[in-house]
Amino acid sequence: MSEPDILRRGKAFHRRVQLDWSGEIEGAPVRVEHGVSLGLSPNSLGPGRKGRLDIFVSQMDDYVSVVEIKSTDWDLVRKSNWRKLASAHRRQVLRYVDKYLDQDCVSVCAGLIYPRSPSTPGLKDLIEQYLNDNALQVVWYDDK
Repeated sequence: MSEPDILRRGKAFHRRVQLDWSGEIEGAPVRVEHGVSLGLSPNSLGPGRKGRLDIFVSQMDDYVSVVEIKSTDWDLVRKSNWRKLASAHRRQVLRYVDKYLDQDCVSVCAGLIYPRSPSTPGLKDLIEQYLNDNALQVVWYDDK
C-alpha cells in the first residue's frame, strides 16, 4: 500500500528542513530527532513521558533552541479549526520549553517552521500573533 501524497510531501519537507539545519550554529551542535524526557506522568511511577524534538540547538550562551517542523498547509484548514490547530502546535512546543526551563534551568528560544505562509487574507497575521503572544517564533520556510 502506498503512502498518501500529503504524508509523503510532509516527510520530504521535514527532511529538507532538518538537512538545511544540520551541523552547527555559532559553535553549538544542532541535533535532529532529539529525544527528550518530559518528566513523570501524573498517574505513573515509571520513567515518564518522552518526546522527540525535530530540531534542537544545544546551549548557546545561556539558552537552547527548540524547533518543531510542521508541514501544515493553512489554506486547507477550515476556518473553524485555525485556533484549535495553532493551539495544538503551541502546546506541543511549550511542553519542550517547560522541560528546559523547569528541569534544566536554561532559557529557551522556541519556534515553529511551516512550509509557506497562507494566502487566506488575515490568516498569516492571526497565526503569527497567536503564536508570538505565546513566546513562539514562526518561520514560513519557503517565503522569500
